[in-house]
Amino acid sequence: MSRRPRHIDLFETVQRDADLLSGGKLEMILVLFENLSSALLAAQGHGSHMALERQHQSLSRAQRIIKGLQLTLNVSHQPLLGSSLRQLYGYMGARLWHATVHKDHHAVNEVLGLTRTLSDAWKNLSPTERLPGEAGLRSSKPRFFASA
Repeated sequence: MSRRPRHIDLFETVQRDADLLSGGKLEMILVLFENLSSALLAAQGHGSHMALERQHQSLSRAQRIIKGLQLTLNVSHQPLLGSSLRQLYGYMGARLWHATVHKDHHAVNEVLGLTRTLSDAWKNLSPTERLPGEAGLRSSKPRFFASA
C-alpha cells in the first residue's frame, strides 16, 4: 500500500483549516465529527492488525476531538440541548477511555455508531435551524483544530 506524499497531506490540512476560519460554527463541528470518525476507524484497523501503539494513538486522538466537541457547547443558549450533548460527549469519552484500558473493540464500535448518528443529525439541519446560535454552539472562534 503506497503512502501519499506528505506535502499533499499538509496542503489538505491547510485547506481544511482555512475553510474552518472562513466558515461557520457548523462547519467546524462537521470537520470535528469527520476527524472523529477517521480516528475511530483507524483505531479499529490498528486493533484488528494488533498494532496496539497506533490503536492507542488513534483512541487518544478521538478523545481529544470529543473534548473539542465539548468545548464548542454553549449550555446557556439552549440549556436542554447543550447539557444533553455535554452528557453524551462525556459518555463517548468514557467509553473510549474504557476501550483504551481494556482493549474493548465493542466500545469503539459503539462510539463510532454514536458519532455517525450525531454527524448525520448535524448535516441534516435545515438552514433556518442553523441560524439562531447554531444549536447552542459557542460563538467564539475555535480554540484548536483537530490534526489530521
